[in-house]
Amino acid sequence: MWQIWTQYPKAFLWSILLHLALLLVMLFGVDWLVRNQELGAFENMIQASLPVTPEIEQRIEHLQASAARTGPEREPQAQAPKPELAEPETQRPEPDLAAEQARRDAEAAALAREAELARQRQAELERQHQAELERQRQAELEARRRAEEEIRRKVAEAAERRALAEAQRRAEQEARRRAAEAEAAARAARERREAERRAAELAARRAAEEQARREAEAAARQAAEAARRAELEAQRRAEEQALRDAEAMARRERELEAALAAELQQELAQERARKQAARAAQEQRRREAATQQQLASARRQLGSVWTPRITSRVKSFWVRPLGSPSDIETIVNLRLEPGGAVIPGSVRVVRGSGHGAFDQSVISAVYKASPLPVPDGAEFEEMFRDFNFRFRP
Repeated sequence: MWQIWTQYPKAFLWSILLHLALLLVMLFGVDWLVRNQELGAFENMIQASLPVTPEIEQRIEHLQASAARTGPEREPQAQAPKPELAEPETQRPEPDLAAEQARRDAEAAALAREAELARQRQAELERQHQAELERQRQAELEARRRAEEEIRRKVAEAAERRALAEAQRRAEQEARRRAAEAEAAARAARERREAERRAAELAARRAAEEQARREAEAAARQAAEAARRAELEAQRRAEEQALRDAEAMARRERELEAALAAELQQELAQERARKQAARAAQEQRRREAATQQQLASARRQLGSVWTPRITSRVKSFWVRPLGSPSDIETIVNLRLEPGGAVIPGSVRVVRGSGHGAFDQSVISAVYKASPLPVPDGAEFEEMFRDFNFRFRP
């Protein structure tokens, strides 16, 4: 049921509602008391119908009211004795009760047919619902059967795998048991052979030891005297060797001390030489730094003298291009000959201004201003042979 609820929630709810409706109709829609009256039987027939619409209820109430009105009238007429003598022209005409009853019976039959059609429709809906429930039940049974088959298949596969694993484990255990038995047998054979060999060796060793003991005892007695004499000789030689060793040790110690002193003197001399070299190098770097500072100062002084002259001469030949800004500058590299003449084709832009026309006008002005005012001699060679010229209008 839970699977039906999860897969078909709407159908499940409609099924519950339909069963509740049928239960209510069975409890409250049917009059279970059987009546013998004519209209009572008609009421039972009407009340047993499914389902009753408001129009049918109104027609039933109308028929019941009509039957209530006409019922008491019919009983006195049925019980009143017929007059023996009556004048035809003076008798009052009776209403056509048979036609009225036939009409009411026809209406009741029509209502009964409508109720029967309603019951048939309700039965058809119930049949369809039961067929849907049966289909769902069959689907659930099929799914459960497939799940059970899948479980049985997996259980069988697991059992087969366990059986194979158990068989493999038993085969491995048997193989290990046989290997252990073979190894134990081989080890027992090796131990037996080893025991026999040791026994033979022990017997041979004992015989050899006994022979050696006897020979050793004889030799020991002979060698004891020789050993005593040798020991005395060895002691004398040892004393002489110890004296010689002591003298050699003292000589090596004196040599080692002399070598250590010489090495220490050499290391001290090397340390003094390193310190003197370091002081000399530091003094040399200091003199070079001072020289560089002097050269830089001299270059600045020389540049402050000659650079404004060169700038003034170039400006005298420079023509500002149209549309060039007033706050730009360019740096060009100049190569000059002694006397200030610009080498043809040597002027090149090192850092441009961003305006090609401005840079080209500066190059043209430099060539036109040649020769430039520069110093002579070493000052020219050092600063103005090849230098960068900054031009700012």
